[in-house]
Amino acid sequence: MIRTLLFVLFSVMALAADAGAQTAAQSPYGKAERRDPLFLRFNQMADRYWVNTETMAASHKVVAVPMPRQCAFLYADSYSRGQMSESEVQQVALSNCNRRLAELGPLGENYGVNCQCKVVISDDVYVVPRDTLPDDSYGPTSIFYRDDRGNVARLNGVARYGALIGRDRSVTFSVENVRNEQVCDGTFTNEGPNNGKFSLSCFGGKFSGNGSYERKMGAPNDHIIARGQTSRGLPIVLVIGLPSQLAAGTYGGI
Repeated sequence: MIRTLLFVLFSVMALAADAGAQTAAQSPYGKAERRDPLFLRFNQMADRYWVNTETMAASHKVVAVPMPRQCAFLYADSYSRGQMSESEVQQVALSNCNRRLAELGPLGENYGVNCQCKVVISDDVYVVPRDTLPDDSYGPTSIFYRDDRGNVARLNGVARYGALIGRDRSVTFSVENVRNEQVCDGTFTNEGPNNGKFSLSCFGGKFSGNGSYERKMGAPNDHIIARGQTSRGLPIVLVIGLPSQLAAGTYGGI
């Protein structure tokens, strides 16, 4: 029942947001390019938008993502069929984006901002200022670990990383808490397209851990799950891409 109400609420929000979405002809923010960070982060969307002949040639193409700073690691792209107008395609993209955002559940334990979907590209043109879209990737993050007494502790926030995990050999990342304070930094070292090693140091080196990570694709959302041990030999789990409640329900039982 709660998820149904959330979906209805987000659908209404999508319609309201659509009313204020710019068309490509109205926008002063410049053309989108194949190598822009947004497309590099989402390979499947990039293929549909730029490569797949069934979608790239659509008369209207729209991308919507959660904002600000693409606050959840998801997207929705939509392509016109038949006589659909640009505004109608924008509405479909927003509705799909908000539905996916609602399915993830609350983000308040990870972010101190109101995360809402917004159309960012319409017909190959940015319809939001380019500097509002980050060059880096962001994703909700939770770190679960056992303290010296054996109790499970949790740190929630957002991870930020600039390179492409799975493509670049080594990717550095940082973790900020809900107050936007950097509390951890670490490194993912690629050993395959979807797996590798990680190391993590938090609170000025007072807490650290290392182990292996794996990229999980698809439902409930693309995410990274990393498991290892702290410097004291106790278990640690790092989840990037899922809100804290969903991460806890899926991976929090260490």
